[in-house]
Amino acid sequence: MNFYNIEAEFYDLFYFDFVDDIKFYKMHTMSCDRVLEFMCGTGRILHHLNPKEGWGVDINDKMLKRARENLRGRNVRLIKGDVREIDLGERFCTIIIGMNSLLMFPSEDRIKILKNAARHLRSGGKILIDVMNPFGIVEGIMHHGATVKTEIGYISRFYVPLWKKDHWEMIYFFDVVEDDILKRRIAKLSLYFMDFDDLKRELEEAGFEISYIYGDYQLSPYTDESERILVVGKIRKDRYAIENGADAR
Repeated sequence: MNFYNIEAEFYDLFYFDFVDDIKFYKMHTMSCDRVLEFMCGTGRILHHLNPKEGWGVDINDKMLKRARENLRGRNVRLIKGDVREIDLGERFCTIIIGMNSLLMFPSEDRIKILKNAARHLRSGGKILIDVMNPFGIVEGIMHHGATVKTEIGYISRFYVPLWKKDHWEMIYFFDVVEDDILKRRIAKLSLYFMDFDDLKRELEEAGFEISYIYGDYQLSPYTDESERILVVGKIRKDRYAIENGADAR
C-alpha cells in the first residue's frame, strides 16, 4: 500500500499543529505575493503560512482531500500532479519544498524537481528547502514519533530505518489502541538522504545559488552536526535568461 494512503489518515493528528518551521517560511516570503508548495501534503505549511495567494501540488489523492478540508476558505489552489514534470503555466516568487519531502527521491529525480521549480519561478525567485541532516540515523533502532489521545483511544506512530544499498527503507508502524485492543498498520517509505554538499551540487545543476543556510528551526548557523539543513536558493540570472529569453528582465 502506498505509504501516503495510510499517512493521510494519521498525519494531521501528529503534525498539523507543528509550527516550528513556519518562522523560516514567513521570514523569506514576507514580500512574496504568490507562493507555490511542491508536495504540499495535507496543507499544513500553507495553512499556517496563509500566503496572499497560495498554490499546492501533490500526487496523492487522499493527502489532497485532507488539504482541501484544511485550507477551506483560504486563497489556495490545489492541484494533483507529479512535481518532476508538472507544468502549471504560472510563475511564482517563492517555491517551498517542506519537511523532508525532497528526500523521497533519488538524486536524478531531485534534480528534475529542482529544475522544474526553476521553470516555475519569476526572475529573482527563491526556493525554500527543509531536509533532515542524516548524521543521526542508526539502522535497526526504533524511533518513536509521538503518541496522541483521541476519542477512540491512543494512537502511536514510530519507525525503524533499514539500509537498502543506496537508500534507507523506513518501516512505519501505526498503532491504534482502543479498549485495550491493539490494531497495527504498517507502511514502508524509501528515503534518499543527502548532506549539504549533495544539496548544494543539485541546486547548482538546477540553476540555483544558495543565499542562506540554517541548521535548525531557530535559524542557527549550519554545521555538519546540525539537526536540519534549511536552504534558501535564488535562481541565477544567467540560467533564467537561458530558459526564458526575452522574459528574463
